[in-house]
Amino acid sequence: MILTHWVRPILPGFLALAIFSTTTRAQNEDTSDQPVATKKIGKSKGKNQDEKAATLENQQAPLTAADYGQWEKLGTQKLSPNGKWLACEIRRVDEERSLHLYHLKGKNKEASASYKYGERPVFSKDSAWFAVTIGKSPAELKKLKEAGDKAPAPAGKTMKLRRLSDGETRSLEHIGAFSFSADSRFAAMEVVPESESKTGKVLVVRDLETGHDTTFGNVVHHAWSTEGALLAMVIDSPSISNALQVYDPADGKLRTLETSEEEYAELLWRKDAMDLAVMREMKHEEKEDVSHVLLAWRHLDRRKPLAFRYEHANEKSFPEKMYISRGGLSWSEDGKALYCELKEWEKRPATEKTSPASQGEKDKEAADKKSAPEPETKKKEDAKKKPSGKKGKKQAASSPKPAQKESAAKPLRETLEKDSNVEVWHSKDLEIMPQQKKNAAKLKNPERSAVWWLDKGKLIQVTNELTEQTSILRSGTHATGRDYTPHEQAAMFGPRLYDLYLIDTATGKRKCIEEQLKYQLSSSPNGRYLLFLKGGHVWSHDVKLGKATNLTEHLETYFTNQEDDTLTEQKRPYGNAVWLHDSSAFLLYDRFDIWKLTPDGSNAVKLTHGAEDMIRHRLSQASFHEDDEGAIHPKNQLYVALYGERTKKSGYARMRLDPKPGKGAKLERLLWEDRAISSLTRAEEANTYIFTKEASDVSPDLFVSNGNLRKARKLTDTNSFQGDYHWGHSELVDFTNKNGVALQGMLTYPANYQEGKQYPMVVYIYEERSQNLHRYFVPSEKHPYNPTVYSAEGYFVFQPDIVYRPQEPGVSAVECVVPAVKEVIKTGMIDEDRIGLIGHSWGAYQTTFIVTQTDLFAAGIAGAPLTNMMSMAASVYWNSGQPNARIFSESQGRMDRPFWRHVDNYVRNSPIHGLDSLETPLLMAFGDKDGAVDWGQGVQMYNAARWAGKDDVVMLVYPGENHGLRKDENMVDYHYRVLEWFGHYLKEQKAPKWITEGKSYLDRQKELEEKKEEADQKKTPAQSTDEANAADQKEAKPSKPNKKDNRRRRKKDLEK
Repeated sequence: MILTHWVRPILPGFLALAIFSTTTRAQNEDTSDQPVATKKIGKSKGKNQDEKAATLENQQAPLTAADYGQWEKLGTQKLSPNGKWLACEIRRVDEERSLHLYHLKGKNKEASASYKYGERPVFSKDSAWFAVTIGKSPAELKKLKEAGDKAPAPAGKTMKLRRLSDGETRSLEHIGAFSFSADSRFAAMEVVPESESKTGKVLVVRDLETGHDTTFGNVVHHAWSTEGALLAMVIDSPSISNALQVYDPADGKLRTLETSEEEYAELLWRKDAMDLAVMREMKHEEKEDVSHVLLAWRHLDRRKPLAFRYEHANEKSFPEKMYISRGGLSWSEDGKALYCELKEWEKRPATEKTSPASQGEKDKEAADKKSAPEPETKKKEDAKKKPSGKKGKKQAASSPKPAQKESAAKPLRETLEKDSNVEVWHSKDLEIMPQQKKNAAKLKNPERSAVWWLDKGKLIQVTNELTEQTSILRSGTHATGRDYTPHEQAAMFGPRLYDLYLIDTATGKRKCIEEQLKYQLSSSPNGRYLLFLKGGHVWSHDVKLGKATNLTEHLETYFTNQEDDTLTEQKRPYGNAVWLHDSSAFLLYDRFDIWKLTPDGSNAVKLTHGAEDMIRHRLSQASFHEDDEGAIHPKNQLYVALYGERTKKSGYARMRLDPKPGKGAKLERLLWEDRAISSLTRAEEANTYIFTKEASDVSPDLFVSNGNLRKARKLTDTNSFQGDYHWGHSELVDFTNKNGVALQGMLTYPANYQEGKQYPMVVYIYEERSQNLHRYFVPSEKHPYNPTVYSAEGYFVFQPDIVYRPQEPGVSAVECVVPAVKEVIKTGMIDEDRIGLIGHSWGAYQTTFIVTQTDLFAAGIAGAPLTNMMSMAASVYWNSGQPNARIFSESQGRMDRPFWRHVDNYVRNSPIHGLDSLETPLLMAFGDKDGAVDWGQGVQMYNAARWAGKDDVVMLVYPGENHGLRKDENMVDYHYRVLEWFGHYLKEQKAPKWITEGKSYLDRQKELEEKKEEADQKKTPAQSTDEANAADQKEAKPSKPNKKDNRRRRKKDLEK
């Protein structure tokens, strides 16, 4: 009897792509630059350490699912501009959350204040005030989610406004939007009553010092100026015209800039200026769309500001058939121009001119006629004409038939009232039909960028049919445009290339400057230089001279990722270019180091020296200041993130550039530890920094420091109760794959590990995984691939790195994973008969393939695997609508040749073609709306396994979900089924019935109905997933689940 079965939970959902990571126990700080030797696996501790650990273990408890909810994670973090205060959110697994306010310069290490469900923290610019919104509880959020479209309109929330000098706090009710003025003297609060007015809200402007409030009604939009304290407002009154007003709370003056019957939108102040831009609607009866008039004012802080208006209906030079659409409004940096978006007009659909009243009368008249009784006279006449009895029939037969003219017959095609909705898929389509559908809205009427030059009164269209994607440079004088059209045919199954155009925003003239590009880097702040990749080198284009220069051809390094083993010809850069503020030079990364290059190619110098010790150097976000717009000043301290590619150490260094051409930089290492150190953040106006530290067994916490980072103070203490539970740690494993390539993996120990005992092991795979050595993973019932849960369940968890050979993705995985696992087996800590393999998506493909090639694993689990490389390559990535072929030629598939020309390669690397040698119990899981890996891949493998006589292949199908789980009930369901599968095959636990016999559709429906009735009768909260699946947990007859028994049983079945 073949027991291959397909378990289809009625609960909708799918597999959450929870690519987990685990990390390593923190070691003593080591300031050495040299890679440290990998710690010997299973190395015993000293006698005193053993005694101390034993005492601690006796006090610890096993970690169970009931404990998961209390686990904490760091959430939103925000520093005050002066660096004296920090707002930090702590979120729990059970979705409880709170926001804590810390005084960083105070003596008290505890939080100054805590706000349950606090969110959206904001400080005033002078750091004197703090405001926080009080959000909804998990129960309230759940109710809103369940209500869906029927949920009531969002009402205002409670806010807490705190004066930081003395802690005085005021509670504000029914608040919608809230913002401080740029000078920190005032606050604008949008009051949202329970029955919100359709025309506008009440806006309260508060003087923060005096507490005096000024109230405005019917405000639909408002915005503070980016300096000072001018408040722009749009007033929508039902009785009078709409008004655009500017209020100065300092002197109480209210100025009306314009009134109109039409609506205003897009209030936009220019940065660090008193210039305002606005859109005003302009409707047309015969058009479906709404156009806009552009309005702008300069120097609104003056008595007589300058006003500008652009009304395209009065401009002959305005592009024909176009209008100014809403959105996309922005200022140029110098304030000379406004950028906007254009679209093509669409005519209003023709409608019947009959009024609703007259149409209703017609409908009533027709209905009355239909239901009215026939007149008596008509009935009598009809009775006379109607023959009766035999005589009547005979007369009817003998009477001559009157000649009648038959109406001409029509083909059915002409009489159908509804047209077919057939789609025509043609081999000449540059974009296949699913992709056209995804892009229909954008392609039907795309937005086109334009520049309005205020002083000249001219509007220049920048985007057109030739250059469909444009980007205006920071200088505003030029834009770049991309034309993909010449390369669309090649892009169907290969890289998407474009020709690069330079556009003059003053005239609209454009010129092609480069062809067949794939990657473009950032442009210089002054707009003179453009950077791009070509032929594996970095090039610059001088806009002023019209000259292109190869900047890296003489440098003995690569600035594109040569470690990328996909088959794309043009490798991606290691990162984007970072310009100096004066455009004299830019910084660029190779594999390990930072270089400084000049855009004319005259100088190039390496600033760091990480290659020798395989330490990666990258600029930290803390190096950038808010006013620099992504550029850097040489005079500022730059912070560099450090990462040891082999040691997995991390930290930060401080770098100071020498501004002279050809000169390097001084680098000072500040932090370098066996932990994951990340998220370095700087206060806007102070030498205050925060960062996080974590390890596999050390919960992430925030630290605060001055610029040297060395004497950092710990602020938070997340998961302080972790010591009450058994907890595993992670270590590095070095191994060599079949082809002699040196690789690494991370091994997480079982919680409460006891030396000398052998344990089962779960192997999780994707591509490279060892870089996650120091990551901390909180336990959860919603993540089926959670290493902390596996560790708590008594498993080792191993995550080896995988590298690939061209045309052999599956074979390459075997060549890496099998040697890696055997290396761990050598330690003697692993029971080699109880090893499981698991992965999701690409990791699931490799899992499904590997178990058809080796008997090393006692069980496998694959979430959304590719199983047939031929059908997968010829299918569609439904989430984007694109053909899957590009995934093979440019991405993970690593097979750039069509399968009909290289059949052997596709067969050799397809799991479905290895079914005859499959001896490992395999659990697959899919969502039937998977838009990444079509669930038909699972159906093919499932049916082929049944056909091949495999009796221990099971597929879970979660209806209605995509490539990742989204519904709680499904995440929890899959989580427990994974544990049960491994529990049975790796720990010899008695198998639930769904594993041994499956579950029919009708039986599952009946169970769910019974559980629902039981819940309704008891009127208790909904049961957990494992309670709802109680019947699935019914234990089957005990059996020792190992591969040898499986093979014996299969042999006997085949003999029968």
